[in-house]
Amino acid sequence: MDRYSPFSPGLFHRLPQPRQVVLLRASRIGDFLCATPAFRALRNALPGARITLIGQPFLQELARRCPYLDRFEPFPGYPGIGEQFFEPERAIRFFTRMQDEGFDAAIQMHGSGLYSNPFAVMLGAGVTAGFVRPGCGHDGLDASFPFPPDGHEVHRILALVEFLGGRSLGDRTEMTLWPEDHAAAEALVDGIDPPWIGLHPGARDVKKCWPAECFARIGGEVRGLAGGTAVVIGGPEERAAGEEISARMGGGCVNLAGLPVPVMAALIARLSLLITTDSGPAHMAYALETPSVTLFRATEPETWGPLDRGCHGVVRDHETDLAGRVVEESRRVMGL
Repeated sequence: MDRYSPFSPGLFHRLPQPRQVVLLRASRIGDFLCATPAFRALRNALPGARITLIGQPFLQELARRCPYLDRFEPFPGYPGIGEQFFEPERAIRFFTRMQDEGFDAAIQMHGSGLYSNPFAVMLGAGVTAGFVRPGCGHDGLDASFPFPPDGHEVHRILALVEFLGGRSLGDRTEMTLWPEDHAAAEALVDGIDPPWIGLHPGARDVKKCWPAECFARIGGEVRGLAGGTAVVIGGPEERAAGEEISARMGGGCVNLAGLPVPVMAALIARLSLLITTDSGPAHMAYALETPSVTLFRATEPETWGPLDRGCHGVVRDHETDLAGRVVEESRRVMGL
């Protein structure tokens, strides 16, 4: 590797085909789904490799269903990387176990590398590659790709795999579901009048959230146009908001918040429309091609929004007549 600059492209072409590859992508559901085109390209580039993903524990069921990944390792926590409490002893045990795996390559797909590159290097792989902050050196990586400051997240992660020698197979995100996921979703909507209008009021980042009364008003207006039933979805943390939305709507609304992620995704696949914050369910709708309208508050749709604006609409926090804009976009994507 000494003959090459860490910023030289084509790492995969300069090495024997790696057999054991580990990826770091320790963030949220939307981040995972935005990386699926990169996972697809990586699998195509390394068809014989065993690919392990290190991710947040709540992503395990999604990773198990992803056809481009072979194994999942729960992220143990690390300073500067959120979502998981850091316990030094647990991290030491984790790194010891990972180093014993003898990975041929470790690829850091978790942001600019300020905190994630030291983590990736400590995995002890034969070579380590990933993003680095522009102008800040190679961070000890064997292959360093400056983190693009602009552009959609899907394209940023794809660009890393292309830098390493992979080839993009398109930017469509994917979400694989199993028959039992679909069966559980079918049972949930059995007896509920269609069309089903999904409402997802929450987000892990509270800065992205919208008031329950906003969703109740919008849900009522859209249901008035389309008929059917409003269905509140989300995790356990959305149950209270779901009850408030149902009460404010005064009928025609069912609160189904609190579902396991794969079942919630299978339910989203059955919706005629999902109205949501910029959150995991929004990205599920993009991947499953369910018409959606996403309300953006603390993030930018140019980075995190739908790539297909035909069946997906976006509404920003600062727009006037917010409810009216959501209803207008709902009508458009539903073809009403």
